[in-house]
Amino acid sequence: MVTKNQSKARSYFRFDNAAHIYPAIKNRKQPGVFRVSATLTDPIDPQVLRQALNKTMKRIPGFSVKLRKGLFWNYFIHSEDELPIQPDVLNPCMEITRKENDGFLLRVRYHQCRIALEIFHALADGSGAMIFLKTLVAEYLKQMGHPIPTGNGVLDCAESAKPEEMADSFRPFAGGAHILKREEPRAYQITGDPIPTHDVILTRGTVPVEDMRKLAKSLDASITEYLTAMLLYIINCQQMQAPPHRLLPVRVQVPVNLRAFFNTETLRNFSSFINVGLEPRLGDFTFEEIVCQVHNYLRYEVNEKLLRSRVAANLRTESIPFLRIVPLFLKTPMISLGYKLAGPNTFSSIISNLGNVEMPEEMEKHTQRFDFILGASNDTKVKCAVAGFKGNLSIIFTRSIKEADIERAFFTFLVEQGIPVEIESNQE
Repeated sequence: MVTKNQSKARSYFRFDNAAHIYPAIKNRKQPGVFRVSATLTDPIDPQVLRQALNKTMKRIPGFSVKLRKGLFWNYFIHSEDELPIQPDVLNPCMEITRKENDGFLLRVRYHQCRIALEIFHALADGSGAMIFLKTLVAEYLKQMGHPIPTGNGVLDCAESAKPEEMADSFRPFAGGAHILKREEPRAYQITGDPIPTHDVILTRGTVPVEDMRKLAKSLDASITEYLTAMLLYIINCQQMQAPPHRLLPVRVQVPVNLRAFFNTETLRNFSSFINVGLEPRLGDFTFEEIVCQVHNYLRYEVNEKLLRSRVAANLRTESIPFLRIVPLFLKTPMISLGYKLAGPNTFSSIISNLGNVEMPEEMEKHTQRFDFILGASNDTKVKCAVAGFKGNLSIIFTRSIKEADIERAFFTFLVEQGIPVEIESNQE
């Protein structure tokens, strides 16, 4: 028998620590949306996708929620409504509005052989989104008559949800960690002519994973470290070629999945961020020097103790007595202002690597590719998202400006290193 308290616990969800920022800064130019998609071998049947989505939403109730405003904080409320499915569009990751999406914080779209999930970042991070997408695709294939086992991020829709999957893992991870005072001055910002707000320009480069791994290993780096160094090098070159002005640090934000340091089954947000960069005022940097610097910095920063300290610092802000008692209508502009002062100005771009996408072999043979896209925003003009699948690395640049200088130089650099690159874009 379900008690009243148990029913209430399943109906209401508090925000995790990372979620608070996104409703405060969300608008048409800063939608806070990212996307993961799977391209199958056969065209999608919308009716079957509808059935598979209903089962997936029931299995993962933490995604079947709508945002509500409380007196002091936003919160999620569980909904039994049916999430709409939509044909895909040319410009993905636009703002998710209550009217357009019936209050849900995610979209499921389809086009030809592709199933795409777009999600508001307050709901989950890339790891949680990938589990939802893989479970949805697996259930769709089952409905189409293909037996798909569970495992590798595929959940069984015949099972009930686990409470741990909806847990906020930030607080237990941080514990009583010591907070280190960190200050990051303003970083160089990529500039350009803005495109219309409802547009987004995507450029996808596909490279062989093994070739990329060998290239990175030649400089004693991982693929993420090598790609991060490339982005830093190219952005710094752009700054150097600009009209004479005061040089600023160049930094790239790198998300870190905290699940590697803490045993949790949460499907919600559980990531931190490292701003890795270089100081051009110290002199000219060769690419090899930048790779070495990125390698050493990330190896130093990405460890449990320092990550716990970072999370603890974020939790402290949430626990400030004055902030806790301020009504939400006053708190929202305060959070937005704090983000503008200490957020995007501290880094030049973002690169997020989901790593290699793994799934059961029975599911893999029906899947051609996976893609990962970071939504465009007005404050961070160029972003980069990476995911590997079936021996290929998908590198997708998103930009909100007309100029393609960054991704053009990025992929040209790879070709000059002997890496074959296949380019696609949603623009001519």
